[in-house]
Amino acid sequence: MPFRAENFKEHVKLLVQGPAKDKLMRIIEEYRNPATPGQKAIAIHNIMDLLDREVESETRRKIMEACGRRCIGDSILMKALKLKSQSADLDDLLIRLNEARIGGSLLRREGNVIFAEYHKCHCGSVSRTKTEFSPTYCYCSCGWFRRLFETILEKPVTVVLLGSIIQGYSHCRFKIYLRKSTRLHQRTK
Repeated sequence: MPFRAENFKEHVKLLVQGPAKDKLMRIIEEYRNPATPGQKAIAIHNIMDLLDREVESETRRKIMEACGRRCIGDSILMKALKLKSQSADLDDLLIRLNEARIGGSLLRREGNVIFAEYHKCHCGSVSRTKTEFSPTYCYCSCGWFRRLFETILEKPVTVVLLGSIIQGYSHCRFKIYLRKSTRLHQRTK
């Protein structure tokens, strides 16, 4: 999942005001010029660094989650919905998602919480370089998981980043909080 400058720019326009918005609009243009993965990584690093300095944490999270929600492809969502239709219940669906390698292949549920893990960074813009990135960048994955599970379950979920490889952890970990009444299939009378 590479960084998509246009998505980022669109969300900055909506959520950031004043001088910070102008600075971010200027620096995002740097992303258009780099040719190599290393140069792109440095440009993204600079964008995230500026975002961290100029924008409060809740807005940063919203921007990156919005990017992640757009990053998940329709083909993945369609495949997940097909797996849902074949599943007996939520636990069966998680097994099928793991087998299909959707969501890191390490999805598991404990009560009303789904835990997700990646043992390698799936963000192409990060994984192709040794450049350190801000943990803010990882909120993109929170948005990815949120759209996946909200599409499957047809109910809102909350996704929390527990830790990521670019924060120095050995793997990326997320908690996906479900509503207490969440069922995979609605009962019909």
